Amino acid sequence: MEKTNVQTKIYPPVVSVLGHVDHGKTTLLDTIRKSNVATGEAGGITQAIGASKIAIKHEGKERFITFIDTPGHEAFSNMRSHGVSASDIVLLVVAADDGIKPQTKESIEKIIASKLPFIVVITKTDAPGANIAKVKQELAKEGVLLEGMGGDVPFIGVSAKTGDKITDLLDLIVIVYDLSDINKDQNAEFTGVVIEAKLDKRRGILASLIVNNGKISVGEKIYTVEKEVGKTKALVDTTGSQVKVALPGDAVEVMGFTEVLPAGSVVNIKGFSALQQPKEVISHSTVDLMKILQTKQNEKLPVIIKTQTSGEFEAILQSLPADVEVVYEGRGEISVSDILMARDFGAIVVGFNVDIEKQAKILAESIKTFYRTYNIIYNLLDELIDAVTLIHERAQRKIFGKAQILALFEGNEGRILGVRIIEGRLAVGDKMIITRGEAETPESSIISLKQGKKDVKELGKGNECGIMIDPQVDFTIGDMIISYS
Repeated sequence: MEKTNVQTKIYPPVVSVLGHVDHGKTTLLDTIRKSNVATGEAGGITQAIGASKIAIKHEGKERFITFIDTPGHEAFSNMRSHGVSASDIVLLVVAADDGIKPQTKESIEKIIASKLPFIVVITKTDAPGANIAKVKQELAKEGVLLEGMGGDVPFIGVSAKTGDKITDLLDLIVIVYDLSDINKDQNAEFTGVVIEAKLDKRRGILASLIVNNGKISVGEKIYTVEKEVGKTKALVDTTGSQVKVALPGDAVEVMGFTEVLPAGSVVNIKGFSALQQPKEVISHSTVDLMKILQTKQNEKLPVIIKTQTSGEFEAILQSLPADVEVVYEGRGEISVSDILMARDFGAIVVGFNVDIEKQAKILAESIKTFYRTYNIIYNLLDELIDAVTLIHERAQRKIFGKAQILALFEGNEGRILGVRIIEGRLAVGDKMIITRGEAETPESSIISLKQGKKDVKELGKGNECGIMIDPQVDFTIGDMIISYS
């Protein structure tokens, strides 16, 4: 890596560590903490707040680095707001004697999606069977091109066991940070990211925060995007010392929250802006989303997303379920062209902090295209997760049999459907749906099966019989019954 003249940054970079479970992430962090912990009133012993701040000498000057202690921490991937990241730099840890593993691949995907600068740290270089050249080749196959191998991703080999090259790694982190376009300002509006939160019997609800930008002081009210969530009664730094203020890059434990926030929650001290303030959902389609989802033939949910700003879209994108496929995204109101595109892709349309044009709304209702707008990001994400879950449940059905409805009879105990079994079998207790083309009814169950006047438990292909179902659903002669588990 070529170093250019870059003004030294006064605030510490925040570093996450990702990689496979047995590749030495925790050992690496322990080695760094034990040999480089910044001293303070607590005698240099780190407080268990989920992060450590270490001091190093870099080019003759004292510099600091904040490490998030939990390898693979949830706050890295659970971002639920406006594109704010808990980290500035990521270390991708790969063991020299083991190479790329499934969790390594998952980590690479997360890092690339985050667009954060990262360093490959090849650990266990002193282990029997260590093969750094092989690791480099495997990384290249995963799209990680290292410096000297046609790419620009910096890397370093270390031994956390002996401490070899640990100092060089810390210098490399500072260099990468100084060369990045990351800028922090204590006079900017405060944003912080929760890395962990808990309920302490003695001190109440505590949350560990990374100060992303701006500063936070004792006595200030704390807000999420949606509401007030507490007031800072005390701030404790990584050495266990109480402080009055925390600056960019600092990690602090905050006492005074009124609820346990999930990792990745973004907080501020200004309250919610007009754009952020929760209000009634603007609009939603009268089209039945359940029926649309039940007809999906693949396990991916195609979605068109419209937002007011690109930052809002990036925040949503970071937290989308893996099985949501964004086929188009754009700024501004949901338009006629968005609805037409959704029809062509078989997609649903969601908007965040935007409305839907009048003509687009009329068109969506006429061509049965589902749309919905949201003002609270959690609601949007939760409903997409529910939608994907429904599609998965449908994809996992084990089909037992199919039958065609031939007639309807009114019996003493209720309606009886006269059917002919054309595939597999029907049995009492089967779950079932009735289909007409691509449309499906909600789920029902077969509670009775009769052949003539005789009650039977099961019948196979070619038989005609009468069935009773519960709950009752709408149908017409010619519809198909599908039974499944």
